[in-house]
Amino acid sequence: MMILSSTTASSMSAGSHPLSPSDAYSALGYLGLCWDPVAESASLRRILAALAVEAPRLKLQLSHPGLMVFGEADAPRWSVDGDREGTLALIGTAFDTASLGEAGAAGAQPDGLAGMTDLGLLRAAWGGFVAIRRRGGGSGWTFLREPGGTAPALIAEGAGLVLLAPSLPRWLREAAGIAPRIDVPMLARALFNPLLPTWRSLLQGVHQLPAGCAIDWDGHGIGAARTLWPGHEVLSDPVPEDPTAPAHLRSTVIGCVRALAARHQRVTLELSGGLDSAIVLGALASAPEPIDISCVNFAVAHAGGDERSEARAVADRWGVRMIEVAADARELRFEDLLLGEQPVEPVLFGLDPILERASVGVAQAFDSHAIFTGQGGDAIFCNLPTPLVAVDYARAMGWRAFGSRVAYHAAQRAHCSIWRVQALMLVDRFAPLRPPPQSLPGMQLGARAAALAGPLSRHPWLAGDAGMAPARRMQLGAIANCQHFHSPTWRSGAAALVHPLLARPIVEACLAIPTYRLAQGSGNRALARQLFADWLPECVRTRRDKGDATNYYRRAVAENVPFLRELLLDGVLVAHGLLDGAGIDTALSDASLIWSYESRLIVAYASFEAWARYWGLERSGDSGAFRVRSI
Repeated sequence: MMILSSTTASSMSAGSHPLSPSDAYSALGYLGLCWDPVAESASLRRILAALAVEAPRLKLQLSHPGLMVFGEADAPRWSVDGDREGTLALIGTAFDTASLGEAGAAGAQPDGLAGMTDLGLLRAAWGGFVAIRRRGGGSGWTFLREPGGTAPALIAEGAGLVLLAPSLPRWLREAAGIAPRIDVPMLARALFNPLLPTWRSLLQGVHQLPAGCAIDWDGHGIGAARTLWPGHEVLSDPVPEDPTAPAHLRSTVIGCVRALAARHQRVTLELSGGLDSAIVLGALASAPEPIDISCVNFAVAHAGGDERSEARAVADRWGVRMIEVAADARELRFEDLLLGEQPVEPVLFGLDPILERASVGVAQAFDSHAIFTGQGGDAIFCNLPTPLVAVDYARAMGWRAFGSRVAYHAAQRAHCSIWRVQALMLVDRFAPLRPPPQSLPGMQLGARAAALAGPLSRHPWLAGDAGMAPARRMQLGAIANCQHFHSPTWRSGAAALVHPLLARPIVEACLAIPTYRLAQGSGNRALARQLFADWLPECVRTRRDKGDATNYYRRAVAENVPFLRELLLDGVLVAHGLLDGAGIDTALSDASLIWSYESRLIVAYASFEAWARYWGLERSGDSGAFRVRSI
């Protein structure tokens, strides 16, 4: 094992990938342009001229009347393919669903997909792609995003054209004549639910294309997002007991991980020492023709965050190299990520500059073309410490569920009494339970934010979940929340950032197994541990707890109090009453940082503050009226 400090790991770079957050946030891996071919577009000429200067790595990959798609020819994650008739363009990684097996999957063929419906296309192909489809032979277009969410997709309308891109750097906005303005009520909603930007843009004139959805452009305006996935086969209940489902889940995980990795010659895996990344490494390293794998483990010098011994055991099990990065909260500086150009949505997932810098450095040192993670495993494998799992069982089994050990095990996992579990089971028999929507309310929100926010927004995937059993609804909600792992990060600008466990076939395979089977026994993710036991060292297979970096990030906030206090208390969000200055001040006090969880969303609010300043929210001299300039 190679043991490095965070500073040393961050300098392990070779190659020409962007190393600054601002460069990564504005990286343009592809660009799709659609217009009415019979109409002249000055915006198109300006964009083409700017492309040659600002993004010379982007080359024209596909061209038909009214359609141009640019991509990086040497970047597998941004490959471009289309059908012969010019009615369909696929951008990113697209595999044929029917061909998926443990060896991987064949690439999807656009000619075979072009005649399908939008929903049929998303069922027939999976991976990490966006698609552009011509509508009825006219000047209209439809944009689709694969449910896995790997390929980011923003839609914006210029003069006479519409563009599809993973980011909107300043030069592209200027060339297209796009001047986004902050949607203040939507910003207020996002402060109540920081995950909202994963499916709704906070900028007027910019549209977030949610995963599993489609958006139409008729040549005159951009329509609302249409939810295609999940369909009735995912949302329906009860889930049938299928004895072959666990074996299907194992083979699906193996095939999806190997198919995604086969696009890259070398990969870096963020190996935590937990179950999920160990499963990903097993699928990679056990392949008949394994690729070159480098693992990186982040060990935080605070209670609960050191999983080096487990990570070493996993790496030794497969004989792969592992770099250990010792992260110290005293070295963490949030301004490294928050001062400079900001992406179209506030940064949420990649807010640890030590992890971001070190992961990029290790990947570049070994010339890795992709960074793999185990993110999403808790959601898909049903690590839900809730007594509602027993309610799901009671719905499926009826009164005999009350005499089973499922309720007892659910009580153990949820750390509550068996009487509470059985009471919930009984109540649900007469009045079906609906768990409250999951949100992340902070204690520092201003009264004005509440006045502007309106009803709590939910992910579009959850619109049809009313008939699902309560724990299964929670599981689908947790999977929807995992879309924030695809948000802009420093890492994703330097290499393909892949969360393979969130691939659509894996998600569907997990949702086809009842929650009480996934969460069987008193441990967490018991079925997954059983299915992949042959890949797991004993210390991981029998582990009952998870690594916890809470103390590390609480210390990081404490180390950054002067910066965070100035940024927030003198910021535009407090000035306009969207955040409460007194609440921020209390959360940043020594007593709060030591004894309470009031600071848990402070860093997210700091990210929103940096984003709001960059995108034009300004102070005003007249009683807090909003002033928003176009950017």
